Amino acid sequence: MARLAGVAPVGLVPKRRTALLIEVPDGLDAARWPAAVHVAESFYFKPDAGLLLLSPADETPAEPGDAQPEELDVAIAIDRFEEATGRSVRRLRSKWAGLRSFVADKTPVVGFDGDAEGFFWFAGQGGYGIQMAPALARAGAALARGEALDADLLAAGVTVEALSPDRLRRDRRAA
Repeated sequence: MARLAGVAPVGLVPKRRTALLIEVPDGLDAARWPAAVHVAESFYFKPDAGLLLLSPADETPAEPGDAQPEELDVAIAIDRFEEATGRSVRRLRSKWAGLRSFVADKTPVVGFDGDAEGFFWFAGQGGYGIQMAPALARAGAALARGEALDADLLAAGVTVEALSPDRLRRDRRAA
């Protein structure tokens, strides 16, 4: 959209994330399990509708389009699950991949572009769009109206500068 509007890019990169559903290993009831995320965020798993959702937490740069899971990423997710839990995966129920967009610092880009009057960015939520949607929408609405961020967002460490598309251009100019 930025290119169509003649606005300089901020470096959004689509990255593939792979996910799969497996049957819960025999003898276990995962219905009330919390999400389990490796400390290095190299994989995660969590209960999902009577099954387990696994991901290798991949962030593979990909061309925009219909993302498909790579067999290697599926195998990595299964291997990491089996290594961490000591349980074997009996059956893969389904697999898919999706694209998530990021900028270099992995922080969303929200605000008016300082080099393109009237152009408002709201992009780069990565894999956390749904989780951060209510707060980020409030921040975006305030910025679009020219208002200050709400006190609770400021108290949580959200700043106009951290969201600004201009931060990405300043970083490139300083380099």
